[in-house]
Amino acid sequence: MKNIKAQQGFTLIELMIVVAIIGILASVAIPQYQTYTIRAATGPEIVGSVRPIQLALSEYAAINQELPANAADLVQWATGEADNCLGIVRDVAYDFDSSASGTITVTTYAAASAVAACTTAGAGPSTETSLQGVTVDITATSNGNGQVTYAVAGTSTMPAKFLPSIGG
Repeated sequence: MKNIKAQQGFTLIELMIVVAIIGILASVAIPQYQTYTIRAATGPEIVGSVRPIQLALSEYAAINQELPANAADLVQWATGEADNCLGIVRDVAYDFDSSASGTITVTTYAAASAVAACTTAGAGPSTETSLQGVTVDITATSNGNGQVTYAVAGTSTMPAKFLPSIGG
């Protein structure tokens, strides 16, 4: 009988192929992971800062079957409250377009715009420079029956990969 010798390991070419595949996967995964961690850190701050105005608009629309036409109509919420120390969010404002639609605008702190009181509270500009001094525009649309839908508008200056999911 012939003695058949079993292979004793991997060839150099096989090892090089495995290393190349791992390198390709890492070159795609690392930037995606960085984007994910930034969104996970900033998304809740933006969404959380918008919830009070969303609630006030939804309550107003449920009662009046339309959105408020001016700030005097929406007494539950004061618009334009800047420097509230909301993480990276500097300001949340509502633009009273009409009784059927409006725009919520969230503005983040720019690099030099942080207020000392907010900085000591942990709020201020994001460490990600592309998130400093940007806006997120959210449209509020009433269907005339008391329901309001919300959607992130294309006029936002925040990079699309960091935009939060905000809906109804």
